[in-house]
Amino acid sequence: MAVAVAAALVVAATAGACGTGPGRFHSPAPLPGAPEPAASPPPTAPPAGRTVAVGTQPEGVAVSAATSTVAVAVRGAHPGVDLLDARTATLEKFVALGGEARHLQLGGPAGPLLVPAESDDRLYELALPSGAVEAAVPVGRQPHDAAAVGSTVMVGDELADTAHVVVAGRVTRVVPAPLQPGGVAAVDHEFVVVGVRARTVAVYRPDGTLVDRLAAGAGPTHVVAGPDGYFYVADTLGGALLVYRLAGGAVRAVGTVDLGGTSRPYGVAVDATTGWVFVTLTSTDQLVGLHLDGAAVTARAVWATGRQPNSVAVDPPARSVVVTDTGDDRLQFIPFPGAS
Repeated sequence: MAVAVAAALVVAATAGACGTGPGRFHSPAPLPGAPEPAASPPPTAPPAGRTVAVGTQPEGVAVSAATSTVAVAVRGAHPGVDLLDARTATLEKFVALGGEARHLQLGGPAGPLLVPAESDDRLYELALPSGAVEAAVPVGRQPHDAAAVGSTVMVGDELADTAHVVVAGRVTRVVPAPLQPGGVAAVDHEFVVVGVRARTVAVYRPDGTLVDRLAAGAGPTHVVAGPDGYFYVADTLGGALLVYRLAGGAVRAVGTVDLGGTSRPYGVAVDATTGWVFVTLTSTDQLVGLHLDGAAVTARAVWATGRQPNSVAVDPPARSVVVTDTGDDRLQFIPFPGAS
């Protein structure tokens, strides 16, 4: 998450907005700064599972089971995406891009891979497993995350306070977003956007119409979709996982899972088939797994990670979790609870 640089803004929401108040995003002043992960300390325990070296400063990670591909965004002097064989964890290809990305998502089970490149204000779409660049779409200032509902992609422009709607490689609409949009997820055929400085989650239809919004903790950053309309938000400043449910366009808060006030949760991923939610704790170099029934924790597991575990993804066929150890330039493959 970029350090906040924008002043408080009042931006008009999309026409026809409804839900929890007038169709505007109001930003009271003065606003607190944007939530950030902890600057992780040196690990005190060996990382769990298996680790492999990747490019510099790995951040976003995504797993396509359909193509047996693990994709990881790498930064620094040579930004782009490393593509690994999910079965062997071996590097197959590096795809150089014009800008650095922090988050990756899949546009479908077999791709394309959505790469919002913050430093050149473009959304790249990569074919999998080849890595061929299928589109490079100019979007708003510092695109931080992107998700797809069918053929429609929504990109959160973190330092423009907007979201771009992209269809078939073309921008079809630009809409206001809650202040400093960070995480974006596709939930129940709609989009959820986290306003990290607004401390808000906002729900949009695929055409960009705002339909609902709700408060989101002390300092939210990232969001991931679960089954049955559930979605989960990392409350980085609040040291918690926020549980919501979306139905009929309306969002409601289900509950909060306390992860420790100083834990700085950041990356979050879900395995919909088993009910496990995985959250990285950047202040302690740990990954916590939560088996949830609503917001009730029915089982919990904790693993040691490498330094600066900023992102996490799930590989269901391998029954493993993939963590980016950003500070150590590694990927970490951790078996699921109960997996051999």
